[in-house]
Amino acid sequence: MGIKDNLRSIIHPTKPNDGSEDEQINYFIPGALVTTLFFLWGFSYGLLDTLNKHFQTALGLTTTQTTYMQVAYFGAYFIMSPIAGLILKRIGYKRTILLGLMLYVLGALCFYPSASNVVYGGFIGSLFTIACGISMLENCANSYITIIGSRRWAPVRINIAQAFNGIGTTISPIVASYAFFGGNDAKTSNLDSVKWTYVGVGCGVFVIACLFALAHVPEFDEEKQMKLEAEQAAENGTGETIRRASLLSPHLILGAITQFIYTGVQIAIASLFIFYASEVGGFTDAWGSVLLALGQMCFTIGRFVGAILMRWFKAEHVTACFAVGAMLFAILAVAVETWQATYFLIIILFFESIMFPTNFALATKDLGRNYKYGAPIVIMGVSGGALFPSLMALAHDHKSIHIAFVIPICAFFIEFCYVMWGSKLIRYVKDDDFDRELAPEAPKAEVSSVFEDAAAKKD
Repeated sequence: MGIKDNLRSIIHPTKPNDGSEDEQINYFIPGALVTTLFFLWGFSYGLLDTLNKHFQTALGLTTTQTTYMQVAYFGAYFIMSPIAGLILKRIGYKRTILLGLMLYVLGALCFYPSASNVVYGGFIGSLFTIACGISMLENCANSYITIIGSRRWAPVRINIAQAFNGIGTTISPIVASYAFFGGNDAKTSNLDSVKWTYVGVGCGVFVIACLFALAHVPEFDEEKQMKLEAEQAAENGTGETIRRASLLSPHLILGAITQFIYTGVQIAIASLFIFYASEVGGFTDAWGSVLLALGQMCFTIGRFVGAILMRWFKAEHVTACFAVGAMLFAILAVAVETWQATYFLIIILFFESIMFPTNFALATKDLGRNYKYGAPIVIMGVSGGALFPSLMALAHDHKSIHIAFVIPICAFFIEFCYVMWGSKLIRYVKDDDFDRELAPEAPKAEVSSVFEDAAAKKD
C-alpha cells in the first residue's frame, strides 16, 4: 500500500457498495480546511502563556493573579461547550465554525480599548470572548476530524490535525518574545505591543472566516457512517459488531474527567514554564519564552511521532508509554534544582503531546448519532485549565515551584490508568433502550434497522 492509499484509508469514510453518488463525498479538502482551525487556537493559547509573565511585569501582579486569565479563558469552555454542542446540532458545522471565528475576532479587537485604558479586567473579558469562540471551534473541528473516516484511524487523524495546533503554540511564544519583551519596559509601551499584536491576530482570523464563508464544508451523518461500517463488517465476515455507546457510558464520563485533569495540568505547566525557567534555570523572561517555543516545537513533533506509531501500535498503548515518560521527567523536574531541570519540562511537553487528542478519540468512540451531544462533554474538560494553573500557582507562591510540579505527576498517572483500562469500559445501548437516549430525533425502529440490516446481510 502506497502513501496515497494510506492517506485515503485514514481520511476517507467507509463507502457503500452500491456506488451511490451522494455517498462518494471526498472529505480531504474540507478536512484540510478544518485543520487550519487547530492552528488558530494553538496560536491563541501560546500567546496566553506568555501574557502571564508579561502582565506580571507590566501591571505588578502576583503569580496567582496572572492565572485569572487562565480562569477566564478556560472557564469559557465549561460554559460554552454545551451551548456549542446545541448550536452545532441545530445549524451544522460550517455555520457554527463561522460563529466561533467571529467571536474570536471580536475578542481580539477588544484588546485595543483594554490596553489603551490599562484595564486588567478588560483583558480578562477579551480573553473570555476569544475563548467562547475557540470553544465553538474546538467542538466543531475535533468532532469533524474524528468522524470523517473509519473508527480505526480516528486517533491517527486527530493527532495529525492536533499537530497543527502545536505549530501554532510553537510560533506564538516566538512572536510574543519579540512583541512583548523586545521593546522598552515602560508599562504603556508594553501594553501597546499587546494591543497591536491582538489587532493583527483579529484581522488574520477575519480573513480565514471569509475563506470559510466561501468554502464548501459538507455535513457528516454519524449514524449513517456506523451503518456503513456495520454492513462492511458483516460482508467481510470480520465478526466485528458495530454498536452505539450510551451517553452514560463509563468510557465517556471517565474520559471527560481525565481530559479535565490532563488539560488543566498541560495548561498549568505551560503557564508556569517561564517562571520555572527564571527561578530554577536562571534564564531571562525573553529566553524563557524562546525555551517555551522550543518545548512547544517538541510538543508538535510528539504528535507527529505519536500519529506514526499509531499506524503500527494501538493508540492506547502508545499513549500509555508517553504517560510513563511524562511521569518520569516530572519526577526529575521536582527532584533536580539545577538549570538543566528546565529542559526536563521541554521533554515533558513532548510526551504529553498526544494525550488530549487520543483521550478525545477514545472517549467519543462509538457514540454514533449521540456524537454531537457526547463530544461537548469531553471538550468541557478543557475547563480544567481554569483550575489547575491556579492550584500550581498557589503551591508556587506559598511553597516552591518544585512542590507545584508534584501535581502533574499525579495527573499523568491518571492518564495512564484511563488509556489502559478506563477507555475500555464502554456501555452499549441495547435495541430496546434507543428511545431512552438523549438524541430523540431518530425513531427507535429506524435506529434498530442499522443493526438489523447488518445482521440480515451476515445471514
